[in-house]
Amino acid sequence: MKSLLIFSIALLIFSCKSQKNAKNSTIETNSETMLKATIGDIETPSDLIQITGVTISGNIMSIDINYSGGCEEHNFQLIGSVNISKSLPPIRSVKLVHNSNGDACRKLEERTLVFDISDLTYKQEAGSAIYLTLDGWKDRIEYIFE
Repeated sequence: MKSLLIFSIALLIFSCKSQKNAKNSTIETNSETMLKATIGDIETPSDLIQITGVTISGNIMSIDINYSGGCEEHNFQLIGSVNISKSLPPIRSVKLVHNSNGDACRKLEERTLVFDISDLTYKQEAGSAIYLTLDGWKDRIEYIFE
């Protein structure tokens, strides 16, 4: 009887904890807003960031990231180089710029950033293709404007 009571209490504690964590990750995901990629200076300094995933759907790029923080608000920009290489399809260098606002905390933050990348295209015509080389990401990313 005593062991059944201990088991029930332990089960209750762990189930409440996992529901709390699930609720927090849902809130973070739903609170993301779409940012607009721009053309500019890709030499802009950036705080440390790790890119863990990149996907494109239409003119929208989602970037999964990790960074150290937790005490201050962090800001992000996706900047495409003014220069485009002369190849078929053309290639544009792109950089994700992270401003930690001096956050000295060391909690590992995970986040998905969502960008409208329509300004990064070669021509704003349906079907126009370009490769994007994202600093910190190993693969070229094919983007076809829609």
